[in-house]
Amino acid sequence: MLLYDKITVIDIEATCWEDEKPPENQEREIIEIGICKLNLSDGSIEDKRSYFVKPYKSEVSEYCTKLTGITAEKLEKEGISFQEACSRIKNRYNSLVRTYSGYGGFDKEIIENQCRELGTRFPFSDTYIDLKILISLMKGEKPKGLLKELQIRNLEFEGNNHSGADDAYNTAKLLYHVLRK
Repeated sequence: MLLYDKITVIDIEATCWEDEKPPENQEREIIEIGICKLNLSDGSIEDKRSYFVKPYKSEVSEYCTKLTGITAEKLEKEGISFQEACSRIKNRYNSLVRTYSGYGGFDKEIIENQCRELGTRFPFSDTYIDLKILISLMKGEKPKGLLKELQIRNLEFEGNNHSGADDAYNTAKLLYHVLRK
């Protein structure tokens, strides 16, 4: 049974490198899960937060820190295991019985892969709205990226780009605007 009152919106930040190619013995993995809930009745957004995840294979590069603001020290101090983050999301967001959404397929794919690799139960339902595809279908053209799509609709980006919680919040704002059309 799915609940249809709210949509859980996510944004993932992962380890990254300037040339896109990870150094030897490292790979892309989740370091932040930004999440919030979009109320479909009025467009309000609630329970915005970040779950910082300690990487288990990789280190946070200088490039990644510049992009996201996330440091190895922050993850050591505030980070939890990926399994714990998934458990907290399931409990707090009732995410197994809610549609969830993100801007593009990367977020869904990296969570699925990390769950599979670690033997962790996927923390979301099977119902995913890829906002990039939805925009593409509605406009008949390739989406321009989250910041540009907000700008096209005269919606202001709030917060810091590449902050998981802020990106999830702004994705929720854009999703509500697109669904209303």
